[in-house]
Amino acid sequence: MGAQGPYGQPPAPKDSSKVLLWVLLAIGVVMLLVVGALVVVRLGSDTTTATTNNKTSRPTGQQSDPGIEKSIIPDAPETGVKIIDGEGDRAEEVVAAAIADVEEFWTGEMPATYQQDYEPVTGGFFSVSPNEQSPPCTESALEVEGNAFYCSTEDVIAWDDKRLIPDLLETYGDLSVAIVFAHEFGHAIQARVGFQGATVTLEQQADCFAGAWVRHVEQGNSEYFTVTGKALDQALAGFLEIADQPGTSAIDPNAHGSAFDRINSFQEGFEAGNPACANYSDETVGPRLVEIPFQDDEDAANNGNAPYEDILTYATNDLEDYWRVVSESVFSTTWEPLNPAVPFENGEVPSCGDSDTSGFSLFYCAPERFIAFDNEGLFPQVYDGIGDMGVGMLYGSQYSLAAQDQLGISPEDPKQQNLLADCMTGSWAASVFLQNRETAALVLSPGDFDEAIKALLAFGASDDDESTQGTGFERVIEFRKGVLGGIRGCTGG
Repeated sequence: MGAQGPYGQPPAPKDSSKVLLWVLLAIGVVMLLVVGALVVVRLGSDTTTATTNNKTSRPTGQQSDPGIEKSIIPDAPETGVKIIDGEGDRAEEVVAAAIADVEEFWTGEMPATYQQDYEPVTGGFFSVSPNEQSPPCTESALEVEGNAFYCSTEDVIAWDDKRLIPDLLETYGDLSVAIVFAHEFGHAIQARVGFQGATVTLEQQADCFAGAWVRHVEQGNSEYFTVTGKALDQALAGFLEIADQPGTSAIDPNAHGSAFDRINSFQEGFEAGNPACANYSDETVGPRLVEIPFQDDEDAANNGNAPYEDILTYATNDLEDYWRVVSESVFSTTWEPLNPAVPFENGEVPSCGDSDTSGFSLFYCAPERFIAFDNEGLFPQVYDGIGDMGVGMLYGSQYSLAAQDQLGISPEDPKQQNLLADCMTGSWAASVFLQNRETAALVLSPGDFDEAIKALLAFGASDDDESTQGTGFERVIEFRKGVLGGIRGCTGG
């Protein structure tokens, strides 16, 4: 999606072999309902460091409705947007609302961001079906299949109305469709200000602009859309479908960024607004990208995944090493290794002191200092549906809870405990990526950061949920903070 190759040209058709993230999310939802059938449990949330009472907490609440959230305002005003070759269906209504709202957004933002007035898109908005006449900048309508793009030479935006937009609408909701157009308008802004850079820089900046628009909506400034945590989680899941395939190098001339890279830029726009996006350049974007190629043919054949039976051995060795180094170098204390993790099957959850652990799938037991996990349903299903770093993220989060306990930095509020754990797990992942420990026992493979993001989004809470964890978006924010700022970024120095 977006301008690939020479800037302003429509993209090549998207790889149809990409698996929709919603399939992975569906696995996660089923897993929650099945694994937590006795007492429904959310992973990584209703586990606790128990630093205040030395007990594990009971899981609370129910799994949120996995249905698709609607973000468009029912009684929104007429848009007046003319769509060429439109279908006249609900998808087109959402697209028209997105176009109207994003143009209104830039009308207000352009003077403040670039000290010039916004010039509306004049070449037209083209809704394209495979058998129709091709839109400007293409030779065949088939070139648009599965894509949306902005073309600067004709100042047009075009999209696939048979596959891309209906699939996004059905799978990820109204907001995901609107974000696509906020991204494409980002390219239109680049054309208006003459911004130049590598394709990946252009794409990252457009993602940042999209995040700034979503914040504008979230603050109640839109006549057409609203934002809930659930809708945002679903929309961000769409980023994982449009991200580069694992194994793409960050210096590939057609690279757009991994899912982590794209969400990173989106979140920066959401948090800091257009001024932060306007400062993007090859020099500022390139060094922070986490896309890496596969190490060898075997790594590629395994899609970067270690054998399931080896994952926790590797992860345990590296997590013990990481927290030993951090304890000594940052907290000036000695790390005490955890007792061996306890896998369980058939619902035979191990006890933890006097606490009732029935119904748990994953927890850290503070008084006895061990991690317990469902080795029949939870971890194997996460491994099959998401990948090895999905397992690593969940397992690492429990080590982070244990570290809070040992280091005496656990917040009083259980939700803040878990969000801090997400951040601390991000700091561990960054250390593995950077290889900044001579004693490190792991090396990340392509897609590992994306798998961690998938796990966070799949197991986030909903807005009306009283669980002790954040929404997927909140959890990703904290994980990102740890990746970018290390352990000091999580603990404030």
